[in-house]
Amino acid sequence: MKFNTVLPRSDGPGVLNEVLRMTSHASVRATGVTQQGEHHFQFQVELDLPGGEWHMVTSRGEVYSYRDGTVSLPPDPPFQAEFGSGMFNEIRMLYPDRLLLWGRRNESFYPMLAQEIGTHSILLTFEHVEDPAFRATMVIDRRLGVIRKTAMLGDLRILTDVQIDQPMARDTNPVLEPITDWIRADY
Repeated sequence: MKFNTVLPRSDGPGVLNEVLRMTSHASVRATGVTQQGEHHFQFQVELDLPGGEWHMVTSRGEVYSYRDGTVSLPPDPPFQAEFGSGMFNEIRMLYPDRLLLWGRRNESFYPMLAQEIGTHSILLTFEHVEDPAFRATMVIDRRLGVIRKTAMLGDLRILTDVQIDQPMARDTNPVLEPITDWIRADY
C-alpha cells in the first residue's frame, strides 16, 4: 500500500485487496457504538465467513441476522437472499468487501490516501467521485486485521471490543456497557 501520496481512482481495487489480506480472519465478534447526528446506539455484531452467517443486536432491542440463506430484518418478514444481503455498515466493517467505498462499478467513493497512524493503524481517506471535498475515513487495526472506526456521510461507527476467530454466540441480549465518556482512540 502506498502511504502519504494521493492515489488515483484506479488504485481502489488494489487497496481493497491489501485490506482484505489484512482482514483474513474467519470470524469476528465485536461491540461498538454508532453515532448518527445527535443520536447514538450500541451494538454487538458477529460474522462467520466460512459458515456464511452474520448476527447483529442493538441497544434499541433490534435483532438482525443472516443464516441458511435467510435474511431477518424485523419488523419485515424474513426473505431468501445471498450472503452479504441486508448487511448494515456495522457488519460491513467486519467484511470490507461489502463496503461501497472502493471505486468499483457504480460506487460513489474511492480510496485516495493511506496513512500510517499511531503504532498499529492505517487511516484510509475516501473521496467522492463527483465532489473532491466530500470525504469519508476508516481506521484499520493492523494487529487484529479489523476496521475499528468509520466516518461516512455524517455517521460515526467505532468498535470498542473485538474478538477474532471465536464461534458465533448469536446472543440476543448481550451486555453492552454504557458509553459514559469519549471513546479514546487506540491507534
